[in-house]
Amino acid sequence: MKKNEPNFLSFLGAPAQRALMVELKISQLEDISRYSKKDLLKLHGFGPSSIPKIEEALKKIGKKLMD
Repeated sequence: MKKNEPNFLSFLGAPAQRALMVELKISQLEDISRYSKKDLLKLHGFGPSSIPKIEEALKKIGKKLMD
């Protein structure tokens, strides 16, 4: 996935995408690795079903969520 690619979060629902891009200012997938599951689940519009999707996408680029 390229930096600032418009659809780099397309595997998530719109509310989760907005939460990451607007609330956390995520501009590329690897930016998400700076956060924990607990951090992400605090976001409005981000639910538990998004966590496995995020983990799988990060795994593909050699990253993971913080503990």
